[in-house]
Amino acid sequence: MAVYFPVKAEPLQMAASLNRFGTDFGFGEAERNFFQMDAHRPVYVAGKRQAPATRRFVVGDDPLAWRARAEAVAWMRETLQCEHPDVAIQVAADAGAADPFDAIARHVQEDFAVMQAGEDDAGRTLVGDVRFPSGWRPERLRHEGFVAIHEPVPGFPPSEKAARGMVRAMVDKGPYVRFVWTVTPDPSLDQHPDRAGELRTWGGVERVYFRVERQVTVPLPETRSSVFLIRVYMTPVDELTAAQRAQLIEALRVMPDEVRAYKRLPSPESFIRAVDASA
Repeated sequence: MAVYFPVKAEPLQMAASLNRFGTDFGFGEAERNFFQMDAHRPVYVAGKRQAPATRRFVVGDDPLAWRARAEAVAWMRETLQCEHPDVAIQVAADAGAADPFDAIARHVQEDFAVMQAGEDDAGRTLVGDVRFPSGWRPERLRHEGFVAIHEPVPGFPPSEKAARGMVRAMVDKGPYVRFVWTVTPDPSLDQHPDRAGELRTWGGVERVYFRVERQVTVPLPETRSSVFLIRVYMTPVDELTAAQRAQLIEALRVMPDEVRAYKRLPSPESFIRAVDASA
């Protein structure tokens, strides 16, 4: 299978960088699947079922919240039935799930959230099920608006006006796909901050991994809501091509300090030493 490689040898800006869903980035037919399944699915499913219950929530008692959640569940079930009918059968037969969202999460490789536009298009999160976070706390999504959720991200969004524009894009347009990348010394899918003491650090690198999130936004027009899918991909850096490794090093070299600090990335020199040590 191809490796998503959204790295440019230029200063990284934390921006939306939306692409039309279905754009081919090297995966061919799989690009038209909202839920991407592969041979590693058993590992993802096992990891999800071991994740703490705090990684997921369902909130909102008002009628619009109930309707938005119902619209999201219907879209997810219908999409799975179309793309992966065998998985859809497993979801429908899962008697051990806590609720319909849990039933879906326990069988797919994607994490997800459901956001409703809310008052003034500020966005509100109604469902969060993120069991494989990339160093952040999914529980922060509960009851938070779009701006508050992204507050720790340097320069993103650039303003409240821009944030509302992004919410409108999620609920009224699309679907879209974007990618977020980082490098890590630990191969774990689950890199929640609470697991920091269990994860490998840059001080004791055995192998370096290139971690990419494929993020998809799907508009739900009836309730002006959106399903937000997050699929994590992990690739050992030594399995990248020589050209990709060189581009990755250059991207780290020119990365703004505030972005490097947010991503908790090493200096280019430290990264090169880590790659050499893991080769």
